[in-house]
Amino acid sequence: MKKLLFSFMFALLCIGVSNAQELKDSFEVYFELDKSDLKKESKTTIDSFLDASKGRRLKVRVAGYTCDLGTNEYNMGLSEERANAAFEYLKSKGEAEDKIELFFYGEKELKYGAGGKAENRRVFVLFSLEDDDRDTLLKSGCLEIFVEKGTFKPKKNKELQFEYKNYSSAKELKSANITMNDVNGKRYYTNGVAYFNAKFNAEAVEAGKTFKVKLPSAGSSETGFMLFTGVEKDGKIVWKSTGRPCASLESNGNCNTYNFDFQQTGYCACLKPRECEEDCSEDPFGGTRTPELTAPDVRYSPAKTIAKFPSGMYKSELSNLKVDVVDDTNFEEDLDLCEQFTYNVVTEDWFPAFRNIKATQNIIIKANDNSGNAQNGDGNKTLRVLIPRSKVSGLQNPILLPGGRVSKGYIKWETSKYEPTKCLGPINCEYLVYDVPAIGNYKLGEWNEVKVEPTTETYTLKTRVIKNSTVFVGDKNSNYVYKAKNKTVKGKVRPKEYMLRDANEMKSLVVFVKNETKKSKFYGEVTLGELTYKAKKKVYVLRKKALKKVKDFKEIQLSKCK
Repeated sequence: MKKLLFSFMFALLCIGVSNAQELKDSFEVYFELDKSDLKKESKTTIDSFLDASKGRRLKVRVAGYTCDLGTNEYNMGLSEERANAAFEYLKSKGEAEDKIELFFYGEKELKYGAGGKAENRRVFVLFSLEDDDRDTLLKSGCLEIFVEKGTFKPKKNKELQFEYKNYSSAKELKSANITMNDVNGKRYYTNGVAYFNAKFNAEAVEAGKTFKVKLPSAGSSETGFMLFTGVEKDGKIVWKSTGRPCASLESNGNCNTYNFDFQQTGYCACLKPRECEEDCSEDPFGGTRTPELTAPDVRYSPAKTIAKFPSGMYKSELSNLKVDVVDDTNFEEDLDLCEQFTYNVVTEDWFPAFRNIKATQNIIIKANDNSGNAQNGDGNKTLRVLIPRSKVSGLQNPILLPGGRVSKGYIKWETSKYEPTKCLGPINCEYLVYDVPAIGNYKLGEWNEVKVEPTTETYTLKTRVIKNSTVFVGDKNSNYVYKAKNKTVKGKVRPKEYMLRDANEMKSLVVFVKNETKKSKFYGEVTLGELTYKAKKKVYVLRKKALKKVKDFKEIQLSKCK
């Protein structure tokens, strides 16, 4: 029997099974050889049955028996005495005499055969009871289903086999082929799913009236969940709305449950539609939500760019630092033309992805300790940056480029791009979410995988300066600076002639010349539109008078590049 029960439970794949507790309506008490006195344990048996059947007994039948030792006449009298002993005890416990029927049979009915002499020395008591259908409470963890008697008429609860299960993980739902789609394909989140069924002889039976369900919450305290019933479609469970709300959660000890009346067996769930198409999370219980702005590991800008900090991003605890999230829409943290001339760097040295990204802003996280000292983030940690979708509404492929500060103070941007993380949940409806190295410097913009090549059209700049000059060319329209190369003609380098390129309006280009010899230092700054231009040869001429002497290049004063 134990093996049969175990196999049955295993076949149900962990679905709870319960039979309503069955009240027995008969029992036997036993006597010593040639005795008619009730034993102590026999009185205890009678007492327990009287308690269990209180208020439901209509009649009691008492029948006395003996074994086959002794004569028939003697045994008949002994069986009567035994029946009377039980009869008198029942009366002493308050049972009405007119409800008790007394019988005695001697050795006529040897129920246990000739060998069962001790078992045949007995009194059999049979109660006639009122309807023994009973209310049934089914419970598994926080899931409770209360089935009143008569719910499945004409069957009684004790005749039925109940199956019930609560689903609290994505793995459980997937293994049961339960989807989060309704019959029309619309996607939902759930805060609780359960299954309940009743069977008689392995056949499902339908409820004639409602039963009460306490459906455990999966954890969310959000409102707006509606009650759905599950239906099968193409081998999977999809959902059909009942039009009823799941009401508010109720607390009962450690359990938070939705309490409602339900009549249809099968699957039931509390579901809520997803807010947007961008929410493609596979988590049926809601996915990632927007972090609380007041959380200790969260900081945000006035425009609600949010940073969620990892533990250990800074050497000091986050709570001991002044941390600001800055939306740098004017690119104050980038090098402009004058700064590039000053630092002697070209654009692709500090911003190698210049031609791949159309930048819209920088996101800078500034952290300072109590003494005002700047703190650098740990690039081995991962920072979560959340950008409102309103900021990127016109971008098709918005990405973040990380960057680190160099010793001279400016940011050098990397080429590795970070795309937004998809399918996180409701957070994707309002924000693009990026998980990036916790450096603290990020450039946001539209990414183009196909690198735009420089223009092939070239011009020549002739100078009247000595040959060891460095020539930088800056485009004020694009904030792009490059080093002009010495022109080569027929394999020979002309050190006083430089190739110029890469501008739609050549006249607006700013040329910065820096010359340093052992004897003197010179610098010059001029726009091409100020120089003599020989259109036929596409040549600009820079004369020595454009240069200024300095003792130290720190004395350089720039204006054309502003």
